[in-house]
Amino acid sequence: MQALRLQSTKLLQLQDVPDPVPSPGEVLINIEAVSIGGSEYLGYNNPGLRPLPSIMGHGITGTTPAGQRVAVYPLSGCGVCEFCTADQVQLCDQWALIGVQSDGGFAQRIAVPEQALFPLPAQLSWEQAVFIEPFANAVNAWALAGVCAEDSIAVIGAGSLGLGLVAMARETGCDIVHVRDLSSARIQAACSAGANGTVGRTENRYDVVFDTVGSTETRSSAIKITRNGGKCVFMGFATPDAQINMSEVIRQQKTLIGAFVYSKSQFEQAIERVSCCKDEWVRNISLAEVEGCLTQFLAGKFDTVKIALRPNGYE
Repeated sequence: MQALRLQSTKLLQLQDVPDPVPSPGEVLINIEAVSIGGSEYLGYNNPGLRPLPSIMGHGITGTTPAGQRVAVYPLSGCGVCEFCTADQVQLCDQWALIGVQSDGGFAQRIAVPEQALFPLPAQLSWEQAVFIEPFANAVNAWALAGVCAEDSIAVIGAGSLGLGLVAMARETGCDIVHVRDLSSARIQAACSAGANGTVGRTENRYDVVFDTVGSTETRSSAIKITRNGGKCVFMGFATPDAQINMSEVIRQQKTLIGAFVYSKSQFEQAIERVSCCKDEWVRNISLAEVEGCLTQFLAGKFDTVKIALRPNGYE
């Protein structure tokens, strides 16, 4: 089969590799569509936890040998700690993610645990299915923030994570749902999903602010626009550092929350929510086109709402 392997920083190679051989309890999945987002272009720029060479991609959908359409839950843990037994695998000290610690979906096939498979509704397109993984992040962040219908919401970054948060806000019944993004296409998609304004520079305005980008600037901005006594939720990994005026955070009693991936139940909830996404928001690409897209992302060019890798081709 063909696979795209990250050899070193900013070096991807398309190679012919043996098909994976499923271990007991695993299923060989023919990959149909893989979500490409922040984890991939940031990993391309800095492999981090990934052992090299590495096959990236953790937002995986495909078909089983029996023809069942499935989404792959990519997270695993030790299975016995207090977090694993409470469906909070992301907090396990031994958490691992397909496409990070082990080979992922930038390939034509992958062997995954059968218990990681979730069936897809027949009416769900592959383009809609690539939103499942980022929407699961949104489900987790929304739960951690404890948002209610009366809260005013700001979302910094209107990519697929941001769209998931907008969908959660619409479902909750929030009246004020504002977004910020550099891409007009993403702003338009967010408005279609339920956003009703854009984020300005007014400080201390919103009850809950979500930063899906994670740059020094967006983290600082997110805190500033959170109202006194409000909550600020951080989901992005653009940089590990932040410049925070902790004196202001303390005096204004702002709550800072970190939100990382999702539980199995939240992943399943995301499958039920992505039907609001539109096929035209997605650009399908081949394995040969991935590196060019990642390079554009690193240059700050986000002209499309979502990129989907289709390693076995598409019509």
